[in-house]
Amino acid sequence: MPDMELHGQAMLDYLNGDAAALCILRRDDGIAYPPIYAKQFFYPDGLPELDKIAVENCAGRVLDIGAGAGSHSLAIQERGLDVTSIDISAKAVRVMSERGCKDAKVGDVFDSYSELFDTIFIILNIGIVQNLNGLARFLKHLETLLTDGGRLITDSIDPRNSEDKSYRKYTQDKITKGCYLGERTLRFEYKDQASEWFEWMHIDPETLEQYVDEAGYSMKHIGNDRKRYLVSIAKR
Repeated sequence: MPDMELHGQAMLDYLNGDAAALCILRRDDGIAYPPIYAKQFFYPDGLPELDKIAVENCAGRVLDIGAGAGSHSLAIQERGLDVTSIDISAKAVRVMSERGCKDAKVGDVFDSYSELFDTIFIILNIGIVQNLNGLARFLKHLETLLTDGGRLITDSIDPRNSEDKSYRKYTQDKITKGCYLGERTLRFEYKDQASEWFEWMHIDPETLEQYVDEAGYSMKHIGNDRKRYLVSIAKR
């Protein structure tokens, strides 16, 4: 799994008063995305509308995977639901705990639990599974996490929609190498440190639905903000 500890450190520094804390996310072609300010994961102006829809679609006992600063978990708690918040960064878990998340712990997307959940919540990209093989593995793993009437609430970015020339070239280079067009090789940079390279994925909705269907689930679109799309995935 990706090394997110630098991301966790940036969020912890922001929580401790460094309002300008930011990470750089760099692709393996050398191109860096716009700076990622830790502040944005705290949503000082409130959750975006798409995220509010995601939270509103939670029911029962919730597992928030890759919970980051815990903003979504806190919104879920405010609805009176029990939520377990996990992140692979111990520093992110510390941030969540200090902000009031009641059940925050270190964990990753493929962990197992003694109890079942009514909602699995993965917001800010299903790409945490890394690639299409990881997606197939996770959908199989989902059987061990969900109750019979449970659902996965998740989102992604359609990698076909970008007008950025360097992004489109990178996408084409991935295709040329035999990869799925949405696969990305990235690293975090924070201050004078850099993480190991890790795999991530943006997935188009048609490909996601194909994998969902093959795994025995059904997928329903529940939101779109012209950048991200939001879906609910449930057992058939």
